[in-house]
Amino acid sequence: MITLVGNSLNSCNKKVLDKMNKMDLEFIKKEAASQIERGAEFIELSAVSLLENEVPFLKQVIPIIEKVGGKVLVRSNSIEALIEAVNIAKNEVVIGDIEYNIDKINKISDVLKRDNVKIVALIKDNSKDEEVYPEKSLLIAQMYIDHLLDMGIRRRDILLNPVVRPLEESFSNGKMFLNTLELFKLDFPQIRTIANLTVLSDGLPRRHLINSYFLSLAIEKGLDFIVLNVMEKSVTESIISTLSILGRDRNLQTYLKFCRNKREAKQKGM
Repeated sequence: MITLVGNSLNSCNKKVLDKMNKMDLEFIKKEAASQIERGAEFIELSAVSLLENEVPFLKQVIPIIEKVGGKVLVRSNSIEALIEAVNIAKNEVVIGDIEYNIDKINKISDVLKRDNVKIVALIKDNSKDEEVYPEKSLLIAQMYIDHLLDMGIRRRDILLNPVVRPLEESFSNGKMFLNTLELFKLDFPQIRTIANLTVLSDGLPRRHLINSYFLSLAIEKGLDFIVLNVMEKSVTESIISTLSILGRDRNLQTYLKFCRNKREAKQKGM
């Protein structure tokens, strides 16, 4: 089962940051609704660039997103902001990314035990090695999972994030991510995974090409929560085609329906 997370509401984007600073709630509402219409179950909120206005922003925006039918994934460096996001959310909420840092994890332990909360466990190797080895990420993931389970966190509420790094930094980063994801799925079959796939194409031209093929490969390796720009036309096509090829579209019902809808839209001049 694939879960889509729309990632266009990110304060790293100058246009979005400007709208956030102005508290343009109508823009936020329309952006969230558009992503939900394109299949996003969760809307990623990253408002770290707002600094001291991050929490006030989350207080106003989370209810708006939930009202238009979405759930939120809140990304922040601030534990306080993550805790506040959980307190605000009425629906299921995902918070992260939190590295394997015992102090940070323990600070947020109480809210992680609530029924509607999932944690993004960032599996990041902070050593100075230029190469990132899947086997080392596997060891970090094992320690992280063990600690969360000892705290009483349920497996279903853990989302492992095998970090995506840009191809621009190393031509092998895509392969390393896929190898790491494959190891995670083999060793931790009951733990779901999440990743922001658009990071791979950072700094490259025609990013949609990299994103669409990377999406297909990640689905084949078993990625569960897919974070990306759902407004790209190639996203839906890649997902439907890949699931059909992998035998996960019974009798090709979804694929054939998609083709019919496209044909009908073309005939109507849409």
